Amino acid sequence: MPVNKLFGNGITTLGRALDLRAQRQGMIQSNIANMETPGYTAQDIPFAKVMAKAQAGKGELARTHPGHLKVDPGQSAASVEVARQKRPVDLDEEMVKLSENQLMYQVTAKLVSKRFEGMQYAIDEGGK
Repeated sequence: MPVNKLFGNGITTLGRALDLRAQRQGMIQSNIANMETPGYTAQDIPFAKVMAKAQAGKGELARTHPGHLKVDPGQSAASVEVARQKRPVDLDEEMVKLSENQLMYQVTAKLVSKRFEGMQYAIDEGGK
């Protein structure tokens, strides 16, 4: 049974958010790693913008043949949306972004966990 039938679209949206947060974490880490590289400018993934596109179904790749695999819109949208900033990398700013993104990842993961705990509770017949 597909997960969407059990949880609705909420679990799919949370999964996309986790994927996007993980990609953003890598981008911020890349900024920190390259901060001493001459000519390197900071990059970021605009989380809210990419999530809005993914939820609207924009960024979804067209399937031109029935045998083609479907790509998650969150993944295809995130790979396109990289904001290149015209500034050098500021370590303090990147560390704040890293902490915020990590916290938001943990909160989202906790929400997913609670959804499954609710299902486990229902399966166990309310703890009988």
